[in-house]
Amino acid sequence: MPREPTRQLTFTVPGSRPHWHYDAVTLPVGRNQLLIKIEAASFGSVDLAILNTTSLWGSVGEKGLGRDFAGTVVEVGSSLKGKWNEGDNVCGMYFHPYYAGTIASHIVINPNTDYIVTRPDFLPLYEAAAFPLSFTVAYQALKNSKLTQSSTVCVLGGATSVGMFAIQLLKKHFLVKKVVATCSPASESIVRLLGADETIDYTQLRGPHLISALLRALAGPYAAEDDEVMSKDAIAPAAKSGFDFVLDTVGTTPYMLQHQAELTPAKTGWFVSTVGDADAQEGSTFLNSYNAGRSLFGAIVGPRYKVQYAVSSKEALELAVSLYQQERLKIVVDSVTLWGDFKTAVDKVKKRTAKGKVVLKVEPF
Repeated sequence: MPREPTRQLTFTVPGSRPHWHYDAVTLPVGRNQLLIKIEAASFGSVDLAILNTTSLWGSVGEKGLGRDFAGTVVEVGSSLKGKWNEGDNVCGMYFHPYYAGTIASHIVINPNTDYIVTRPDFLPLYEAAAFPLSFTVAYQALKNSKLTQSSTVCVLGGATSVGMFAIQLLKKHFLVKKVVATCSPASESIVRLLGADETIDYTQLRGPHLISALLRALAGPYAAEDDEVMSKDAIAPAAKSGFDFVLDTVGTTPYMLQHQAELTPAKTGWFVSTVGDADAQEGSTFLNSYNAGRSLFGAIVGPRYKVQYAVSSKEALELAVSLYQQERLKIVVDSVTLWGDFKTAVDKVKKRTAKGKVVLKVEPF
């Protein structure tokens, strides 16, 4: 049988250095599979978390990096002919932390489970490789939250990739009344451009001062000088008893959980994190065992808490393309790096200096 040579960025055990792995795909592919030649893929914070998760000690062999991709279909399985064609330009998300990744020359996928969409001509290649994972996570976190046009929402980490998409979805799709986002001064302009009504400089406010600033922002523009006259332990009363929804995209801190009741009403509000606990982000685990118990307990007595990790969703991908075509969605790309220089991309994500997605251009090898 013929074989297609492949190259992909992989790692072997938690914390090990990424390296190139060479293999080959046996042709023809399965009846329900597509062989896709990757042209661009992105590297993000979820890859760092996966790279360090201790549960991968039980997985033998090479594990891939990269979850988003844009590329071209080069072979179609027998049962998919007519639905997909060789030469189709596609983009999507391939979320298999224990197996292959998308920073690769080729991937083999089942489009019935690893959802992809046709990449239209109006969607540039590198932007197509930058939205699937982050947009899907943001959409899945918001879609079941019963948001209305009178809802008030707080986004912790408005300049993260998920935060950027969440803000746009909240204002352009869910049409909520008010969005308050935390970000650094360097990111304030882009966060406001994407739709945030108020921004809070988290670099200058910690503990009770941050909680108070968020709650006061519900009532009107936030004035930094107000904080100078506050006592150290003061927590401002919540306007309308807190936010209807808080989306955490940076990592939940113990202090934030301590004051979750002020931020989100116990019976009606939701606190949803897309990354889990803050102390696990650069640590040894991707999934925190406490999250399930916390979610269950919160569902019974409140405040309600949930961790929303990535899921595949063709609905989300199609919505993103539609919003982009209507000029209601911006896909922010920080940089495009040649895949041979993947260390630069990894460093940007580690140091959290990227504003938007870091995309790798996949070249012939």
